Amino acid sequence: MSTGNISVPYGLYTGLSTTQFLLGTPLNLLCLIYFLTKKKRSNSRFLYLCINGVDAAICCLGIFTALSSFYDGAEMLFGSEILCALQGMLSNITQRLSVFLIAVLSISRTISLACPLKHISRHSITLPVFVYTVLLVFQATMPYWFGVGYKYMPSFIYCGWSIFDLAISATAHKIIFVFLLPFQFLLPLIAVLVSGGLTCVKMLGGSQVLTRADDANKRKRQGTMTVVLLTAAYAIFNIPNCAMLIIDSTWFISDGKIDGFKDITPSEINMIAALLMNYTVVGNSITNAVIYICRIKKLRHFSRLNVFIST
Repeated sequence: MSTGNISVPYGLYTGLSTTQFLLGTPLNLLCLIYFLTKKKRSNSRFLYLCINGVDAAICCLGIFTALSSFYDGAEMLFGSEILCALQGMLSNITQRLSVFLIAVLSISRTISLACPLKHISRHSITLPVFVYTVLLVFQATMPYWFGVGYKYMPSFIYCGWSIFDLAISATAHKIIFVFLLPFQFLLPLIAVLVSGGLTCVKMLGGSQVLTRADDANKRKRQGTMTVVLLTAAYAIFNIPNCAMLIIDSTWFISDGKIDGFKDITPSEINMIAALLMNYTVVGNSITNAVIYICRIKKLRHFSRLNVFIST
């Protein structure tokens, strides 16, 4: 089935979305339950809870795309106006919040390593997360303020809205587009890469000291290594996404006048950008849960115990 001048890869969407829902949801819910049962309260635990909760929501939303793509783009759950709006708003919020939380986790760990005597208060962690979440909710509901609702887009198999439906100038269209897409994904990526690099340098520089440290320092080092792996996974999945968003934004701002991309249609660029944006974040969400399970021994024991009890 084709939409416009391009063929929608329903088979690819079905495979990715089914994996997203069936694999990502139980893994992230397992990690979420484990962190909820931990009695020790810390900034890391709070961020792990937020990350797993958001990642679980991202993976749950895969059922929408999986059903529609399996039936060649039929509306299915998207046929409900309420469910369509819910999926569109939650996707916008969770995808951006997920990358922001990884950035906050990486930066907080870097500060702890660089200034071991400095105490990072819970308020300094929760406030940015709360403010950014409110901003994302404001952003997700913005189309309704202009009399534009979410609608099903069969080309991308999700519910969204177009900035071209807003009665504003062309310049305002471009500003909103840049803010909503590359700005909110590129800045967290830069922060994660910088803080992750500094953390690696700090760990390598203090490796000899840490190998002779007590159990508390060893646990801290293991926790830092977990954050480094989360940072690496984040970079691997989001660098291609951000690169494509930069190309997409540059193409949009220049009205399609980019050397080397003149033969590519707007539909093709938008589909590639949407595919990368949706499924790189999903891949990152699943990988985060796998890293937790591989790195945290008590979490592995917790998962085996629950499997044993359920059987």
